Amino acid sequence: MIRTTKQRTAVAAALALSPEFISAQGLHANLGDDAPALATVYRTLQALVDSGIADTVTRRGEQLYRACSTGHHHHLVCVSCGATTEIAGDEVEQWAERTAAANGYRVLTHTADIHGVCGPCDT
Repeated sequence: MIRTTKQRTAVAAALALSPEFISAQGLHANLGDDAPALATVYRTLQALVDSGIADTVTRRGEQLYRACSTGHHHHLVCVSCGATTEIAGDEVEQWAERTAAANGYRVLTHTADIHGVCGPCDT
């Protein structure tokens, strides 16, 4: 759980209004004149990701964020248009557990996003 402040509430609300993944800089710009410092936006977004309220993908080397309410999942990310599809990853979950255990680890977290080209971009 993250501590609630006026700034964090504003960042979370702005993120919830964004239908697509957005960068910290883009979110900061959307907040307008009342925006907290950019560093506060970055810290808040990371806290939201850590608490499961937001998820993140890296697209073209840039970290992007989106409000999330579906729990743990993975993404298909189009490198051409940026479309993102949430996917379940039961096989990935099982593989991560087996691989970690075989090497004497216990999984705490993992990320498995697949970057490719979506159908419309591939034609």
